[in-house]
Amino acid sequence: MLGFAWLTLRQAQEALKNGRLEEAHRLLGQSAAQGHKRSWELLEQLARGFVERGERQLRHDDPEAAWNDLVHAEQIGVATRGAAQLRQALVRLGLTQIRALLQAGEPTRAAEAITQLRDRSVRQAELQLLDEAAKNWVLGREQAGRGEFAQALQTLERVRRLLPGPHTLLEQLTADVRQRQQTFNTLLMQLHEAANQGHWREVVDLSEQVLAAAPQHLEARRARARAWQAIEPPATVALAGPVGEPPQAPSVPPQRFLLWIDGVGGYLVCLGSKVSLGQATPDAYVDVPLFADVSRLHATLTRDSEGYLLEAVRPVQVNGKAADKALLQPGDWVTLGACCQFQFRQPVPVSTSARLDLVSGHRLPLAVDGVLLMADTLVLGPGTHVHVAMPDLRQPVVLFRNKDGLGVRYSGNLNVDGQSCKERGVLGPTSTVTGDDFAFTVEPVGARMART
Repeated sequence: MLGFAWLTLRQAQEALKNGRLEEAHRLLGQSAAQGHKRSWELLEQLARGFVERGERQLRHDDPEAAWNDLVHAEQIGVATRGAAQLRQALVRLGLTQIRALLQAGEPTRAAEAITQLRDRSVRQAELQLLDEAAKNWVLGREQAGRGEFAQALQTLERVRRLLPGPHTLLEQLTADVRQRQQTFNTLLMQLHEAANQGHWREVVDLSEQVLAAAPQHLEARRARARAWQAIEPPATVALAGPVGEPPQAPSVPPQRFLLWIDGVGGYLVCLGSKVSLGQATPDAYVDVPLFADVSRLHATLTRDSEGYLLEAVRPVQVNGKAADKALLQPGDWVTLGACCQFQFRQPVPVSTSARLDLVSGHRLPLAVDGVLLMADTLVLGPGTHVHVAMPDLRQPVVLFRNKDGLGVRYSGNLNVDGQSCKERGVLGPTSTVTGDDFAFTVEPVGARMART
């Protein structure tokens, strides 16, 4: 054992000398090195090495890497003055960034940054105040979205008291909430009257106006859904190809398909790297057609190596702020026009595929539960880190692209179009897939226009 300890310590010393800190950390953690009289000296050198590298990372504007090095230094268990100083500098920087996010009117991202600091054992009193301010800012915005304007104004006033100095965007939000409150009650009374009298066209118009003031107002969304059922818009709007192009010939691989999952719901899946959003009309083609007061081509979403870029053709807001272009982040709320709102999600960390959930009560010509923007894979299964939640599944099901089109992968019994497959199979334009505890079908867009 003594020979092994000597060799391990010498390797660790060589790794330290050449700046291979992770390798040195691994070697000093081996049982052969633990307890040796020289290991303590080397651990002190290793802790200093991590701190010094963290300081360099911070000088090069990479605080995330600096935090990682600091955590490594602190985990070694050797107290150093440099580690304490580095922690203080990183905490100061983190608090500054949080204040800047709040100044920029981004309380959701500020709350995420606060959570990161808490996870790193930061317990500053100022952090508690900023946390309360960020959470109340988000709450006030949500309350206004539901039409609870009096509560929203009280919540936003609490935020103003928590944040010292002027906050222009908070003041603008407060003024906007007051302005929306002025017309909201009158519109809501008119909506009730129109609904009671069965004036459904008027109900649609008034509900859109109410939802322009409060996009999450449940009563207005229900009234609009009831009105649409009474009016029954024609189901002749074709979910066709990209903007400006006629429907694709059968020989061209489809850029979209419908995914119907038994007991779960239906989804429009878009395969293209650029997806258009706009109004559902018989004479215009968009990838995601909406029964909403939006333009025929209202916005586009483009997927590239950086993420998803939203480009506005007509008025668009991201998290309540007007935007011409925006690189979307998971959890962002996007509003098209006055009140057609969806949430952008990327629930699977290892996949660039995304999901759009309509949260304002608007709908597509088909009764789907969401829009999936498929990059390489879609994950269906239990848990939260999936594109489609299927709680009854024991193992996830993965849809993936291949040279032949689409494939499916599942570790249990798998059957595609009546044929038993071992772990994976190839899907046709129309296919039925069954497994131990699931069943779904895929079909080209336009094959079920009766579904509304």
